[in-house]
Amino acid sequence: MILVWLVFAVMTLVTAVLLALPLFYTRKVKNEAGFALAVYRDQMVELGRDAEAGLIAPDQARLAQIEIERRVLALTDNPQWQPGRAPSHGLLIVAAVVLPLLGFGFYLLIGAPDLPAQPFIAEHAAPAATSPELQALEADVTAKPTDAKAWVALAAGYDAAGRAQDAATAYGKAVALGAQDAATLSAYGQAQLIANRGEMNDAAAATFHRALAVDPTNPTARFFLALGKAQAGEVEGALTDWMALEKDTPQDAPWRATLEAHIAKAAERLGKPAPAGTADAASGAAATAPGPSAADIEAAQAMSPEQQQTFINDMVGRLAEKLKSNPDDLDGWVRLARAYQVLQRSDDARNAWAKAAALAPARLDVQLDYADAIIAGRSDLDRYLPPEFVEAVGRVRTLDPKNPLGLYYGGLVARVAGDKAEARRLWNDVLDQLPPDAPQRAELQKELDSLLP
Repeated sequence: MILVWLVFAVMTLVTAVLLALPLFYTRKVKNEAGFALAVYRDQMVELGRDAEAGLIAPDQARLAQIEIERRVLALTDNPQWQPGRAPSHGLLIVAAVVLPLLGFGFYLLIGAPDLPAQPFIAEHAAPAATSPELQALEADVTAKPTDAKAWVALAAGYDAAGRAQDAATAYGKAVALGAQDAATLSAYGQAQLIANRGEMNDAAAATFHRALAVDPTNPTARFFLALGKAQAGEVEGALTDWMALEKDTPQDAPWRATLEAHIAKAAERLGKPAPAGTADAASGAAATAPGPSAADIEAAQAMSPEQQQTFINDMVGRLAEKLKSNPDDLDGWVRLARAYQVLQRSDDARNAWAKAAALAPARLDVQLDYADAIIAGRSDLDRYLPPEFVEAVGRVRTLDPKNPLGLYYGGLVARVAGDKAEARRLWNDVLDQLPPDAPQRAELQKELDSLLP
């Protein structure tokens, strides 16, 4: 490495010397203006002698004097110093052609031109969240790069880890390799939507339409295309589509509560009564998971504070062990996350909420709690936000673009991204929803004032 820098330093020095040589031709420089001025001075003297001797008329002498003076003044408009010799063409060729070619050849000899470019922002970006499971999926794709199923599995893994952009890329690979089923296409569209901060764009809409072309009953594509209409201001059309989807949705579908909540909110925005069965949907979607049983509470009340703490820790430990054998128990993960929060075990709570959020991507309350757990206790929210928080906010904004907490979190994301105008817009939307006497108004107003130039 030292040899490389020495060679580059020598080449730079040679180039500088070649370019500076013409500046040192001082003995070759002459003053043309001084010579011309001496000639004009002699002409003025001779003109005066001729006028005194009567060899030239006074008016002609005056005109000649004016002409000579004009030429003297004209000398100041031209460069007074001119090089006596132009720089050598050979030196210019060496500096402009030979040295760069030598440098390029030297780089090919000892450099690494096959390495991909690494911009500064990419080098210093926060590393993406990974896990042994994701590493195994990535290794599987590396071993089988043309296997569409391997790409689908990797995309699902990225999606569960909150890496929406990576998930969208992996789903795109799978679709290109022939995974054209409606489930894969709708998952691809959802990843594109979340990667776009929850806002419908042309790419995601086109993917959802492709999913419906394969299966016109696909609920994911139908739900999000209706959501796109709502985001575009077509609330009436969105409500119609969601109500049609509700008729085709089984009563025990895990995402039915979310669908009913959107129907109720759309009806409210249009000033219509909520359809039957959806009046309590908004609150029903956020129903809390069951806590300890009555027997547990009664037993705990008879204990000392130390015994109660031990009892709680044992209960939490048993729940955590139970979830190892039943990792798809959504209610169990929610209970465990809240228990960890009570015990002030922030890292454990965040991990438990991440599991719950992966199991319930359409549960608004779970996504909000997960987002809150990610940034709990952080004091640098004006400078940095974890990537998983940004992804979670994208899901929240997709599920309910008008949710006040989602709007506030969206403002945090926009501020860190440097988009102060978007942050102001989102936070003003929050203020519009807060009651006049809400204590949060003053704090939010401070946040808005900090965005002023």
